Amino acid sequence: MTDHRMMTRFHGHTHARHDTTPVMELDGVPVTVSVDEDAALWVCGLLDGECVQRPLDLDAAGPEDEWYYEVGEWDEDDEGFEDGEFDEDELRPRCDVDSFEIASELTVAHLGGRPVVITGGGRFDLSGPDLETMGGAVRVWDLRTGRKIGKTLTGHGLGVTALTTVATGPGLLAVSSSEDGELRAWDLTRGERVAALSASYNGGMGAGLLAGRPVAVTGGHDDFVQVWDLIGGEQLGPSLTGIKPAVRALAAVEADGRTVVAAGGDGNALHRWDLDSGEPVGAPLTGHTDCISTMGTARIAGRAIAVTGSNDGTSRVWDLGRGEQLGDPIPGHLETVTELAGAPVAITRAGDEEIRVWDLARAVG
Repeated sequence: MTDHRMMTRFHGHTHARHDTTPVMELDGVPVTVSVDEDAALWVCGLLDGECVQRPLDLDAAGPEDEWYYEVGEWDEDDEGFEDGEFDEDELRPRCDVDSFEIASELTVAHLGGRPVVITGGGRFDLSGPDLETMGGAVRVWDLRTGRKIGKTLTGHGLGVTALTTVATGPGLLAVSSSEDGELRAWDLTRGERVAALSASYNGGMGAGLLAGRPVAVTGGHDDFVQVWDLIGGEQLGPSLTGIKPAVRALAAVEADGRTVVAAGGDGNALHRWDLDSGEPVGAPLTGHTDCISTMGTARIAGRAIAVTGSNDGTSRVWDLGRGEQLGDPIPGHLETVTELAGAPVAITRAGDEEIRVWDLARAVG
């Protein structure tokens, strides 16, 4: 029997090494986006199943930072060595870009009207024999061509563990957290870092707008959750306690006139707090039988909802204001929550092969 909430399903979109498969509309057609272990970009239609593969431009993937380059065959006696006045073709990269590690995390967005894919590198994204490991570079790629846009953004010492974007009035922000607990935000229009904060080790992270202000919610191998103002560079409200580590999925939304922070992880339950008071909102929401590893939010008929994905192989829809589960569990693990044709949908994966699209309005109604 077909579940009335399911809009479509498709087999075979399994090219990625990252944990989630983002979906977006490209020329009015919903597509999945992934990057495989050889740094090939895959764009697959959810309606016709057609896949287009193109390589990412790895020749442009290195950082523009001075530390990344060294003088080729010159030595200290050569004229110009001390003042560093060399032509570009006299310089060479000091380490290699690892194609396997280049897209440990991945998300999609529109930047200046152009569809792009944003990647976050793993721990060994950039490494070489004479350097300590340099991981966690964030890069923006043109979705149609695979060419890099703007600078390679560095600053994480280890691999990126969570990556998302926030659309603001001045421009698109990329927000990432890493194994070493560093939270970073970049203005992708200008290629400038706007936030560098210390959060939780092996950080989980969610980001969005609260009252028009870009914020990030972080957790990880700590028994607390924190909310950060990405522009002001400061923590909002107290640290939120009472959750069992590790914390893996996080969000903050306006619900019933207050800011509700939601988080889940290895404790299997979804916790909620009032950000202003720091106090829990009701009892933890239970139902999952394994850890919560992903979460997305949406607003439907004025209600703030969260969809959680668990390692128990199901996804669940929750009313964050009322603290109740809506409908039966959705089969499959949540990949992302997004909009298609202006309607909120949940994307789940069943096993290793099947992608399913769910109408959240039907799930709530």
